[in-house]
Amino acid sequence: MSANSMTPRQAAAVLVAAMPIGVSVQQLEEYGIEATTEQAQAITQEVLSLNLFWIFAAIEAHIPRKYQSALSELILDTMKAGWGTTVPFGSVSWTSYLNEWQERRRRYSRLVEEGMSPLAVSAEAATLMEENRLVKEVERGNLLTLLIDFVPVDTYGQLLGDVG
Repeated sequence: MSANSMTPRQAAAVLVAAMPIGVSVQQLEEYGIEATTEQAQAITQEVLSLNLFWIFAAIEAHIPRKYQSALSELILDTMKAGWGTTVPFGSVSWTSYLNEWQERRRRYSRLVEEGMSPLAVSAEAATLMEENRLVKEVERGNLLTLLIDFVPVDTYGQLLGDVG
């Protein structure tokens, strides 16, 4: 089956499969970031927000408008269905996360509209994590490396590049 013949459901499955879902304490340690379980969950939340932002940007760039809403809903439904199980988040509710994500999405969108690069958007996410005391200032470079590895911006565009 070629990419051109993917249904919105198939495209959603491909995108969700490409997205790193969680960041563990051990993975953070591999990047030189010290974190508690709670901090790792909060960092996971920020990483997920950044991934979803870029997935939705790829959808807007590569998918015909008439399919964008259906694809977006399928992705959010998949995330909601896995909340707390395949998407590990402790006590954060889906509704709370979704509200926070919408705020992040607006913030990141403004940066992109200003012509900022994906790395600059990741730097903004790192700043948010520093401000929320999820990481130390000295770990910022390590966090940016983690974001480059855990937010495959180019992959999302490539996955949808031939659709439509």
